[in-house]
Amino acid sequence: MITSSRQDQFGFYQANGYKSYSKFEAIEYSQRNNCKVQWIFNDTVFGACNWLVEPSQSLQELYRARAQQLREKYDYLVLFFSGGSDSNNILDTFVTNNIPLDEVVSYMGYEATGDKYDHYNGEIFNVAIPKVDKIRTTQPALRHTVIDTSQMTVDFFREQQTKFDWIYLVNHYANANNVSRRDIRQSQPHWNNMYLNGKRVAFIFGSEKPRVKKINDKFYCHFEDVIDPAVPAQSQIANHAWEFNELFYWTPDMPQIPIKQAHVIKNFLKHRSTLYDPAFYQDKTRSCVFTTIDGKIRWLTLQTLNSLIYPDWQPVPFQGKPPSLIFSKRDTWFFNLPDNDPAKYAWKTGLLHRWNNSPRQSKVNPYDISLGFKTLPSKPYCLNT
Repeated sequence: MITSSRQDQFGFYQANGYKSYSKFEAIEYSQRNNCKVQWIFNDTVFGACNWLVEPSQSLQELYRARAQQLREKYDYLVLFFSGGSDSNNILDTFVTNNIPLDEVVSYMGYEATGDKYDHYNGEIFNVAIPKVDKIRTTQPALRHTVIDTSQMTVDFFREQQTKFDWIYLVNHYANANNVSRRDIRQSQPHWNNMYLNGKRVAFIFGSEKPRVKKINDKFYCHFEDVIDPAVPAQSQIANHAWEFNELFYWTPDMPQIPIKQAHVIKNFLKHRSTLYDPAFYQDKTRSCVFTTIDGKIRWLTLQTLNSLIYPDWQPVPFQGKPPSLIFSKRDTWFFNLPDNDPAKYAWKTGLLHRWNNSPRQSKVNPYDISLGFKTLPSKPYCLNT
């Protein structure tokens, strides 16, 4: 029986009273019992908030307060840093406010490709590492750990105990590199020593951006089950006593952050009325914010969204959303393994089993597996007009 409220904060699935951290397990149950699956994400906390009123603090003030909150709660703070906009804002928040951050971690796949400019490694070698190196000139105590996940990926899918059951351990991002990072928190001896000595080590993740939409002249915000890269189902199921994961933005410990972000976005959308405004895409293009102009849906560009919720953000190379969350460019080397390689076979077999045993309505396009599975939203919160 699942009873841990500590793990519930990262969301869980419910189908006619049945509860699971695994999306596919919940879907299987729903098909057997002819019922719908819901994703529950801190409904009690977020539902008690007044989403109609924009918090008076600035985004920078709220980010600073969140960083300080984490500093006071834990003995050791580890930020997973890709160099992307979400984690970059977190790092800048700690540094500019002189709030001590103990360690920054970046992961890559250089051992598999030998390429410092490909989709996986380019951002790390050319954005993340130079940025942290610059910070360490004035804050030498900040540790930067770079972890290569190449062998970790192969080992994960070759494990007998993993085999094809990995499909129950991840909910949305079914690409090989994401699935295999389950043991990354046990990969470093200095972390393991801290666990053994009773230190509270927090792993901080920049998940995720608010989902804002305009429907019938009213704006709404919701969350989605897309936090696998931070806290996958396998982490929730294992529920290790030593493992403390923290979503910097989507946290019930400071709900003012997503509420403020949502209002900033809403205020921007309210004043846009040009159908071909460069701030918008004409199709979804992996965007998470949309509005309606002259009866037509327009999706906010990622660049515009970043500039709204991260006021100090500056565009850098090697950023962008991948076209597929299953056949990721990060895993090109993995796809090039022989078809009879045990790791590739286990990943492909498991993926096809999940795809073939998932209902049509759970797929983005039932004829295109590369588009993956649909997200499940939380309950919506009205931001008013």
